[in-house]
Formats: sequence, structure tokens, C-alpha cells
Amino acid sequence: MSLKIEVAELMEKPGVMYDVAEKIEYKRNLSAEEKEIYEISDAWCKEIGKTGCDEKKEIAAFVNKVVNEEIYNAPDELLDSMFDRGSIGEFDDEEFTKTPKNTLEAHEAAKGGTVDRSYIDFTAVKPIVRNRQIETDLSYVDLRKNGFKSVATLTTYAKEALQNALFYDVFSMIDNAIVGGEQLATAGGKVPTQTAVDAFNLYLLDRDPNAVAVCLSKYAQALGRMSGRAQYMSDSMKDEFNRYGLVNFIDGVRIASISGAKKTGKGQLMLPDLRIFGVAGKIGGLDMKGELHTYEDLDNSNEKVIIRVKDFTYSVGITNIENCNKMVLTN
Repeated sequence: MSLKIEVAELMEKPGVMYDVAEKIEYKRNLSAEEKEIYEISDAWCKEIGKTGCDEKKEIAAFVNKVVNEEIYNAPDELLDSMFDRGSIGEFDDEEFTKTPKNTLEAHEAAKGGTVDRSYIDFTAVKPIVRNRQIETDLSYVDLRKNGFKSVATLTTYAKEALQNALFYDVFSMIDNAIVGGEQLATAGGKVPTQTAVDAFNLYLLDRDPNAVAVCLSKYAQALGRMSGRAQYMSDSMKDEFNRYGLVNFIDGVRIASISGAKKTGKGQLMLPDLRIFGVAGKIGGLDMKGELHTYEDLDNSNEKVIIRVKDFTYSVGITNIENCNKMVLTN
């Protein structure tokens, strides 16, 4: 069986190639089957580096398949809990319908009489559309030297960069949408205060007992260190805090902590800094728009493969911002 046929067959198996790529990139142990997959893939990549030939654009096909599987098709527990997820066509327009408040008024009236009419406001929300793309290259020298590891690194980083950008955009939109009122709790310092936490949690738990707070890990750590917090923590919670410095719950609200080491390609944190966000149920819709397209050009003059990952487009409609709140900290 030819090398190209073997690689094509491997790429038909969902998730297999990415699992190997991720393990190679992060230096995790491979199973016997994964070692065999790696050897085949490594020979394939080194051959491209030697010949400057990838007739069927298989590197682009690999990157495209992996990102589709790992972002478009794989579940994301946090975003899935916050949004109704879906997909629409590349050229489709859409509107999201805001869940109406119950503004119907029950008037006292004489039996058989009439009263003033009240109305329900079915407001349409135009989504915010973002499009992201990545352009990079692989040198033939690197392909000959590092083989599949060079493709694994590119693919893993491309997937993470797009995923991180999506996450950053969503929470920046939420941050900009909350400007005051009950939804805004101010801590007045670098760490959360009990007063701010009480207001923050009450707002969330009044709306959803399964509410979750989302924050950078340094703020999750600060929540665990709040004065008097230990008396409300179970032994297992104390053990976890002592080991990792993080808490999973604070007064009944789950904590989803995001590593401060994770950043976008521009060095931005995954969440706006000095913020703790709260989510109590669905806040709108998040649709992937169209399909990802990955293009590949072989530049033999400069001995490199140029990769362009394009059309990573998503449509965000925040229809129920009242299901979110935030706590603002200050330097």
C-alpha cells in the first residue's frame, strides 16, 4: 500500500490524527497503534520536505479536517451551556429573537368588563459576525528534520488560536453589553469583597441554581482565600484548594477558571482582565457560519509550504444579557 493511501485512510478516522498530533506536541505517551500512525505520518511529511510536492494538498486537508472536528463538531461545555449552538450557510443572513419579558398586566376589573391592553415585545436582534483566519508556513527544512511534529505543532496551534479567538470575542461582547444596574457588582479593589460576591451570587442564583462564574485562575484563587471562606468549604474542597489554589464553588455558584497562561496570538488574555463573569442560563445564540477552508501553496523557490486557514466565521446574537452579570475589580 502506498504512503499516500495510508495517510488518506488515517485521515478518514475521526479524531485519530489530532489525538496523535496533540500528544506529540505536548510530549505525551503514545500507544502502540498511535506510534504506528506517527511513523506513517512522519514519513509522509518528510517526503514532502524532500520533494517539494504535495499534489493533493494533504497538509491543508489535514489541518482543515482537524479544526473542523475539534471546534465545529466537538462539544464545548461552557459555551454550549451559554448559547444555543448551531450552524448556518456561508451566505445566509439571520436574526435572533429576544426572549420577551412577561409584560402582560393583570388588571382588577368588573366581571365582563374591559381593561387596558398590555403587550409582549418580540424584539429581533441582529447578530455580531466575526471572521478569523490564519496564515503561516512550514519550511521544507523543518519538514525534513521534524517530519510530522512540524505539522502537528501547526495544526494544534491553529486549532487553539481559533478557539481562543472565539472565546475572547464572546466574553468581550458580554463585557461591553453589561454597563450598570443589578448586573454590575463593583469590588473596589484587586480582590473580590464579600459584599460584591454576595450581590453577584444572589443575582445569579435568583435566575438559575446551576449558575456558573467564569474568571481567570488568579481570581478563582483569590475567591478561595477570602477571609472566613474555609469554614464553608468541605474537606475535599479544602484539599483541592491547597493543591491547586483554586475553588470549584463559591456560595453555591460553580467556578469555571480560565488559565492566565492561555492567551491569544496577540498576547491577550482569554477573558478581559479585572472581571469575573456570571452566567445563569442561555444568553443567546452562537452559530458557525459556513465552512472552514484551508489552502496550501508550495513555494519551491523559497522552500516552504504556505498554509492559509480561512473563513472561520461565527455569528453571535446576545438576546438575554440579563442572564449574565459581572464583577469589576480595580488595580
